[in-house]
Amino acid sequence: MTPSRVERLHELAGHLIVAQDAERERLARELHDHVGQGLAGVSLVLSGLRRRIASRDPALLEASLTELQHQTMGLADTVGQLAHRLQPGGLQQVGIVEALSFHSAEFQHQYGVEVTFESTGDLAPIADETARCLFRGAQEALSNIARHAGARGAQVTLSRANGEWSLTVADDGRGFDVAGADRDGDGLGLLIIEERARLLHGRLHIESNSGSGTTVRLTIPDTTALTAREM
Repeated sequence: MTPSRVERLHELAGHLIVAQDAERERLARELHDHVGQGLAGVSLVLSGLRRRIASRDPALLEASLTELQHQTMGLADTVGQLAHRLQPGGLQQVGIVEALSFHSAEFQHQYGVEVTFESTGDLAPIADETARCLFRGAQEALSNIARHAGARGAQVTLSRANGEWSLTVADDGRGFDVAGADRDGDGLGLLIIEERARLLHGRLHIESNSGSGTTVRLTIPDTTALTAREM
C-alpha cells in the first residue's frame, strides 16, 4: 500500500468520524425539536383531557380527543420520516424506481420545491448495493437542495445504458463554486456518497456555478450486466 493510499484512508476515516458526529447532532436536534415538542404537546392535551373528563362535557371531550389524534398522527409521521432517512426499508420491496419516485414526491411535499422524476432504459435487475448507493445519492443531493440551494425546482433522472447506471439530480438554485468549496461540514454527505460510489468502481461529478444551479451526477458500473457476461 503506497503512502498516498494510507494518507487517503486516514483522511477518510477522519471525515467519517466528523460526519457521524454531525449526523448524530442533526438527529438529536430533530428528535428534540419535533418528537420532543410533539410529546410535550400530547402531554398538555392529556392534562386538559383529564380536567374535561371531570367536567363531563361531551363536546369538550370530543375536541380534546380530536386534538390528541392529530398530535399522535403528526408524531407518527415525524418518526416515519426519521426512520426512512436512516434506513430506506422499502427499497428492496418496491425497487429503485418506485423508491426514488416516492422520495421525490415526499421531498416536494415537505419542502415546496417542485421535483420531477424521470427514469429511462431497462431498469431491472439491479444489485442491492448499487440501488442503495443511488438512493443515498439522491437523498443527499435533495437534502443539500433543501438546505442550501434556494431552488424552485429540481429534476431527478435515473437511467441505465452502456453498462452503467446513472443518477442525475439538477436544480435551478443559486449554485456555488465547486473548485473553491470547502468540503467539510455539510459537504461531508457528498464525500461519503463519493466514497460509496468509489467502492463500487463508480464516480461522482458535480457541476455548479454561482447563480446557475447545480447538477450532481452519480455513475456506477452495472454489476448485473458484468455478472451476466462472465457466466
